Amino acid sequence: GRCRGGSVTGRIMINRHVWQRWWRYKRYLNIANLPAHDVACPCCGIQVSLPDLGQTQRADCPQCGQLLVKIQSNPFVAPLAFVTAGWILMLLVGTQFYLGMDMMGVVSEHLSLIDVFDNLRRHEYGFLATVMLLLVFFTPVLFLSMFMYVHIALYRQVKLPFLNTVTRHMIRIKPWLMVDVFFIATLVSIVKIAAISEVSFGPAFVLIFAYAVILIHMGQMVNPHWLFYQLAKLDPEHKVFEHIKHKHHCISCTRCLYDQPATQDECDICGASLYQRRPYSIQQSLAILIAACILFIPSNIYTMMRTESLTADVQSNVIDGIFILWNENDRLVAVIIFVASLMIPVAKIIMMGILLYSAKYKLLLPAKILSKMYHFVEFIGRWSMIDIFVIIILMAMYRTNVAQVTPGLASIYFTFVVFATMVSAELLDIRLIWDKQRQLPVAGEQHERA
Repeated sequence: GRCRGGSVTGRIMINRHVWQRWWRYKRYLNIANLPAHDVACPCCGIQVSLPDLGQTQRADCPQCGQLLVKIQSNPFVAPLAFVTAGWILMLLVGTQFYLGMDMMGVVSEHLSLIDVFDNLRRHEYGFLATVMLLLVFFTPVLFLSMFMYVHIALYRQVKLPFLNTVTRHMIRIKPWLMVDVFFIATLVSIVKIAAISEVSFGPAFVLIFAYAVILIHMGQMVNPHWLFYQLAKLDPEHKVFEHIKHKHHCISCTRCLYDQPATQDECDICGASLYQRRPYSIQQSLAILIAACILFIPSNIYTMMRTESLTADVQSNVIDGIFILWNENDRLVAVIIFVASLMIPVAKIIMMGILLYSAKYKLLLPAKILSKMYHFVEFIGRWSMIDIFVIIILMAMYRTNVAQVTPGLASIYFTFVVFATMVSAELLDIRLIWDKQRQLPVAGEQHERA
């Protein structure tokens, strides 16, 4: 495999201060190293021989470019510093003044994010209140809790209860951290609000950006392969590479990438289910994708948002809303809503259809391009939630005697479309496409022999 990174060792100059020597010693520890071994790429399935890896180094699959393992420069201390900052920012973002509005002399109260959630709940928009609670509050708090629990165990080198289970769920909820999406939705909402009123910003508006950056960086610090190796070492009786001598009788775990006996149903390292290829992957992914296609129709037909003011009462679906914004010269907002609400969902459905057809029948594009398409679908899946978060923010802000915004039925359908496309991508085993790629030369040879 390809290995990138700097040296993991370095000399300590005699004239350095004591605290500098201590910091270097604490930062570069042999315990953080990963010994040379073989892994199976979770994307294309080929066997890759990894060299000895230390801090600041990473290894990628030479065939598909998938990241296999990455070791942070300070993998034991830095995570605890980041999670501490994350907790502080989370508390401040949730309780401090976020946004305010002054329209025609009517000043809305200064809203915090908790006030936004409370407005949804009090006006009986329970579904949107639940979505906001889960994606902006509960999921990040759960991730912070799990992240802190796991890295305290690593820092203290103590095996705590349910470490593997906590780590698996921490990895799985990473795509559902949407604080950054909510912040971008706030910027889109501000462009709309600023056209007719004055907007005031609170400290939470700045802090939520820092909070989103912290969460993104913490997500990048989580590498399953290195992390489960460190957790397995906490058990002195556990041998991580005990099955490497009998590799032809092994199966590679798709979660932690370590080889396990083919007779087992559960991985000894991380506890995940073992399988050569995910059972019924294509069928399950296709079923969820069909559900997304069905839900996409009412999400564009029914009313997405109703805007009531002293001069007008406008009910609009997604397409109508885009034209209204464009005609009102809010073209930046119109483009963003068009991309997030129409282009991205349609593109995800089309690309998932191409991926599923290629995995089931024959490749429509080279496997490497299809892999990049799959990772692109995974990346953009959550960004369609911008439209829903915009409605939530506008509804909370426009609650005056002059104007108010009410979410429509389409917001519920559209939320399920976003969730369905994300789950559909997660259920597809991308290695099936590479299996098709590997079958092509064999088919060609058989044709020549015939």
